[in-house]
Amino acid sequence: MTATIPAADLTGRVALVTGAARGMGEAHARALAERGADVLMADLDGAELEVSAKQIAADTGRRTETVVLDVTSPDAGERVRSAIEAAFGRLDIVVHNAGIMHDWKTLAETPVENLQPYLDVNVLGPYAITRTLMPLLQAGPAGRIVFINSQWGQLPDGHSYGYMVAKAAQLGMMKALASEFVSQGVLINAVAPGAVATRMVPDEVYDIEVAAVPLGRLGQPGEIAAAVAFLASDAAGFLAGQTLAVNGGALIPSA
Repeated sequence: MTATIPAADLTGRVALVTGAARGMGEAHARALAERGADVLMADLDGAELEVSAKQIAADTGRRTETVVLDVTSPDAGERVRSAIEAAFGRLDIVVHNAGIMHDWKTLAETPVENLQPYLDVNVLGPYAITRTLMPLLQAGPAGRIVFINSQWGQLPDGHSYGYMVAKAAQLGMMKALASEFVSQGVLINAVAPGAVATRMVPDEVYDIEVAAVPLGRLGQPGEIAAAVAFLASDAAGFLAGQTLAVNGGALIPSA
């Protein structure tokens, strides 16, 4: 018997997106709302977050709520859980998008303490938030977590050690979580973008990044968001512990 693969429809789902005020995070929230989800958007920048949330709500007709959040704060998990429970009473999707800029430094230029902020934002913060929110995801019929990783988490290039070490560690955490919770119906995956046209690509390396992409251009936030929406949906119901590389052909695996 052939199973019917559902479309990437998120009608009736509730999602949390961190780092949602602009760039890829805003695009993720928009993509989820366009497919029918209500969204709690979290970010440090409360003013810009409100603008983005109101625009997405106006454009999609979906409910968007906001919470000012530092993902590295000890109470981050409790803050988002309280906001979710107060606004929606349930949670189906978490998109860990909060990030920190590259520093483009070598080993000699990177003392060990410089790694800590990257680990806090990419690993320890998402771990703590996931730990707090997991009971809500387990309570629903189709819990999903999507980590926004990076092609440099898969193939570091010897610069920006804090960023690349943290992204590699995040992939290890994602796989460990996926292994534990797949049998409970919570599917956990990652999207690993290549260079995307956001503020995360400084002007001084823009041309270098474009030259490294076989497709000949940087990715657009909406292209990454489409992959996130797919992984958040029932269409990806047979995927767990996987990393979806969206990079314009920059890391095509060998046979």
